[in-house]
Amino acid sequence: MSDKYHLVECHPLMRVVATAAVGLEIKSGEYVVLRFKGCEDIGYVRGSTDDPHAKAIAIRKAAPEDLAKSKETREWEQEALASFMGLVAKHELPMKVVDVHAWIDRNKIAFYFLSERRLDFRKLHKEIGTLLGCRIVIKQIGIRDHARLIGGLGPCGRPLCCSTFLTELRPISLRTARRQNLYVNPEKISGMCGRLLCCLRFEDEPYPSFRLKKGAKSEAPPGEEWDAEFANYDGSDD
Repeated sequence: MSDKYHLVECHPLMRVVATAAVGLEIKSGEYVVLRFKGCEDIGYVRGSTDDPHAKAIAIRKAAPEDLAKSKETREWEQEALASFMGLVAKHELPMKVVDVHAWIDRNKIAFYFLSERRLDFRKLHKEIGTLLGCRIVIKQIGIRDHARLIGGLGPCGRPLCCSTFLTELRPISLRTARRQNLYVNPEKISGMCGRLLCCLRFEDEPYPSFRLKKGAKSEAPPGEEWDAEFANYDGSDD
């Protein structure tokens, strides 16, 4: 296997770190066939990554027949989705099914749903598995994952971080915003999902090391003058 790692997206809610098979060179913008967890799927190479924890192997670049097979699988998954929603209605489960993704070898299919509470869908899982004859994943997602699925533009004017390059959505607290001396206005520091902006984490780690210790004084660059209040500022609001 290659010692290079790539971020490959098979579905907006399924991005995996992959390494290329021996002798295979892949680059951003290409479609590749991945093998992981006993199944095969096709994915889009978003770019390289420093994460060394590869969960999949790119066994080959996607050929025309692979793309054709993917198109056929998309049609099959819509039929599977209709059957799934029918069973949801049958069992009267309070879930909002938002998406589905089938692996191109049709050995596995995942259904994603929203719900305000945890549900017992064991009977549903058994029936849909018997009906489709493959491995079934029924996954409840949160509002942040839903925003990731839909996509859009953030307040910065760029595509949402969650829908472009983030591989996981880590929890963010108001303490993160306060540590960066941001004005804690929910309208200003919340994303499309209504939760705190993911980008608040990007600069969070360096901030404690940039803050001056109590009593320390900073020095102005040559040719500049700072007033006493600024020179003695330690980064706190106390």
